Amino acid sequence: MIVDFIILTLLFSIGILMINFLILVLEKDSSRKGMAILTVMELLVMAVFLYLALPSKNLSSLLWYNLWGAFAAVLIASLYLAIKKAGKKIGKKISAANGKRVDVTPETKLAMGQLGKVFAAVVVLMGVLFAVSKISGITSIDEVYSSIPAKTKEKAEVLTSTKETPIAIAPDMAKRKMLQKFSVIPNSNMFTLDGITAQTINGEYVYVATVEYNGFFKWLKLGEVPGYFKISATDINAQPEFVKEPLKYTPSAFFNQDAGRKIYAAFPGYASYGKINLEIDDKGIPYYIQTLYKEYGVTGLMHYNQFKTAVLNAQTGEVKLYDSKKAPAFVDAPITSAAANSMNEFFGRYGQGWWNQFVFGAKKDVKVPTDNGIYASGQLTPMLSKEGQLNYFTDFTSGDDDQDSALGYSLIDARSGQLTYYRDSEVGIMDSDGAISIAAKIYPEKKWDAEMPVLYNIDGVPTWIVSLMDTKGIFKKYVYINAVDNDIVVDAENAQSALDAYRIELATKGSNNTSTEADALTQKSGVVQRVVVLANGNNTVVSFLLKDDQTVYSVNSNNSPYAIFIKEGDNVTFKANVTADQTAASIQDLTVEGLGTKK
Repeated sequence: MIVDFIILTLLFSIGILMINFLILVLEKDSSRKGMAILTVMELLVMAVFLYLALPSKNLSSLLWYNLWGAFAAVLIASLYLAIKKAGKKIGKKISAANGKRVDVTPETKLAMGQLGKVFAAVVVLMGVLFAVSKISGITSIDEVYSSIPAKTKEKAEVLTSTKETPIAIAPDMAKRKMLQKFSVIPNSNMFTLDGITAQTINGEYVYVATVEYNGFFKWLKLGEVPGYFKISATDINAQPEFVKEPLKYTPSAFFNQDAGRKIYAAFPGYASYGKINLEIDDKGIPYYIQTLYKEYGVTGLMHYNQFKTAVLNAQTGEVKLYDSKKAPAFVDAPITSAAANSMNEFFGRYGQGWWNQFVFGAKKDVKVPTDNGIYASGQLTPMLSKEGQLNYFTDFTSGDDDQDSALGYSLIDARSGQLTYYRDSEVGIMDSDGAISIAAKIYPEKKWDAEMPVLYNIDGVPTWIVSLMDTKGIFKKYVYINAVDNDIVVDAENAQSALDAYRIELATKGSNNTSTEADALTQKSGVVQRVVVLANGNNTVVSFLLKDDQTVYSVNSNNSPYAIFIKEGDNVTFKANVTADQTAASIQDLTVEGLGTKK
C-alpha cells in the first residue's frame, strides 16, 4: 500500500519534477543539492495534500494538479534562486567592505529569461486546459445527455395498497426515536448519530442510521464503532433497535480505517460521487457503499449509464467493485442519491442542448427539480416499489415562483439508474410545494410541519401523500391530497386508513378511474348485503357491501346512473382495483342485474 501511495504521489508530481529538472538545466546558478532538497520537500507537501484530499486519477484531475504543482514549483524555485543569489552577493560585499556598511538587500531582480519563459508556458497551459475543459464540456452535452437511461410515461405509479407499496414516514421521527435511545450505546458520549438511509432488510422496509465517532481522540481511544440503529420505516409505533455489529472502517475514522480512504486506495482511478451510504446485508453485517465513475474526457462530466459501485465490508475492510446493476442483492442503492440527483439535474436542464438553458436560449422544456425531499440536500425522496426496488422520487417545476403546477416527476431506479419521467400532458397537477402548503394548513393552530411529499396514482387520480410532523419531529398524520382537485384532502394516523377514506372521498366528490390502467382492474360480482345512498351537493354516492366481502365499494351516480336503485339482495357486477388488505374501493362499469338491460 505504501508503494502504491508513493507511485500516486509521483504521478501527481510530474509537473513539479519537470519544472525542477528544467531549472537545473537552464539556471547555471542552481545547486543540484539544493534543488534536490527543495524537490523532496515539495514531494512531501504533495504527499500530505494527496493523503488529505484524495483526488481521483481522472484525466482532468491529473492535468490540473500537475499544472498547479508546476505553477507553485516555478514560484518556489524563483524564491530559492533569489535568496541564493542574494546570499552570494552579501558574501562578496562583506569580504570587500572591510567593516564598512554594506547593502545586503536580496536581489529580487532575478534573471527572467529562461525561467520566465517556463513560468509563462505553465500559465498558458493552464489557460489552454481551462478553455479545452469548458469547450469540450459544452460540445459533449448532447452525448452525455444521451447516456441517461430515460423513458417517459403518462400515468403515475399506481398505489392500490399500503401493504403492497409501503408508505414510509418522514425520517425525522426515526431519528428522534434513535436519539432518545442513544444511551443504550456503550460510551454513548463518544459517538454521534449520522445520516439515515432507507433500505430493505429481509424484506422489511427500514431506516438505518450510522453511529460515528465524535472526534479524533474518541476514535483513537475506542478503535471501532459498536453498531448501528435500525427501525421500521412504515410502522409509526415501532421502536429503534441498536444492532451490536462492530464497524472498524467508518467515514468518521481516521487514517487507514477511514471508509472513504479505504475505497479510494482500492480504486484511485475512479472519481467518487456523493456521500458514502451504510447498507446492511440479510445477516446484519454492515457495508459502506460508494458510487464511482470515470469522467468524460476532461469535462468532469460522467456517463450516466456507466456507474460503478464500491462495496466495503465495514468489519474486515475488504473492498469490491461492481457494475452498479450487478452489485450484491442486499445493496438497495448501488447508485447513491447524489449521483441520481445529478442525473435529474442534467435531464431537466439539457434536454434541448446547452444553449437552450439560458434566457436567451428560450429555456424550452427546461425542468427544475424541487427541494422537498430528504436526500441530496432535499431534492430526492426514497420510495419502495411494489416489487421491492428502491427508487428516488422528485417532481419538476418551471422554476417560476408564480406557478404551482408540476411539469412532471421522475423515479430513478437506485440499482439500474433507469430514469422514468412521468408527464400527463392532458392533466395539470399541483407540485410538491403546493401539497406541502395545503397539508401544513390543515391544523394551523398546531403548527405542524408537512414533509416528504410523494406522488401516486390512486384509482386513476394523481395524489400527493404528505407526512405531518409536530415541532418535536414526532409523526402525527398522513395527508392524501388530490393533485388535480385540491379540495379533496383526507388525513389519518394510519396510511391504509387514510387511503381507504380518500377512496371514499374520491367517489363522493365525483372523481373516477379514467386513468387507471385497464389491466389493473379486477372483475367482481356478488350479492349486495348492505347499501347506503349519500347525497352530497350535486353528487350522489352509493356505497355497498357484498355478501362474504368486507370491502366497502363506492360509486358515483354520475358515472353509474342505475346505482341509486341498488337494494339489498341485488346481484351486481363491476370492475375494481382491490387487494386483500384493502377496506374501501371505488368502482366502475357497474351492472345491476335486472336494471338497464333489455329483455
